Amino acid sequence: MYSVYVGPETEEEKFKVRCKTARAVNNIDIYVPIEAVADEDVVDRAGQILIPAGTKIIGRGYCDAEGGRILSRGKWTFYASDHQITVDGTLRDESLKEGLEGSQFSEGLDQERIKQAIFRDGAYVYVPSQTEFVLEVQGNIAVQDLPSPFKK
Repeated sequence: MYSVYVGPETEEEKFKVRCKTARAVNNIDIYVPIEAVADEDVVDRAGQILIPAGTKIIGRGYCDAEGGRILSRGKWTFYASDHQITVDGTLRDESLKEGLEGSQFSEGLDQERIKQAIFRDGAYVYVPSQTEFVLEVQGNIAVQDLPSPFKK
């Protein structure tokens, strides 16, 4: 396992990853699962690709009923080829405002579960698939090799 610390001095130096939700996001569950993919390659200052576009990203969010947004501050995991990269990150929309703005419309969901979300959180928040966002990374970054399923 390899671990580094990202601690930029200024706001402009923060490490940002452009992403898209891989599936719709809503607050039906207390802890909102967020599946995404990297929208473009993340490269270091030397031009070396650190995270290729298309890398699967998993995070967890929660509902901000007052703002009608899905927020996420915490652990995110990137699955890049044979590596698992764990980071501390903050979910931001395209304008860099924290969280993703949702609507109260979605198709095909059980109305009883939507009512339960409204009762629990005070609102139902839905963000469609393919919504673009920025993951702002700070703090510790841990890189772990994933074992090959073909080795014994």
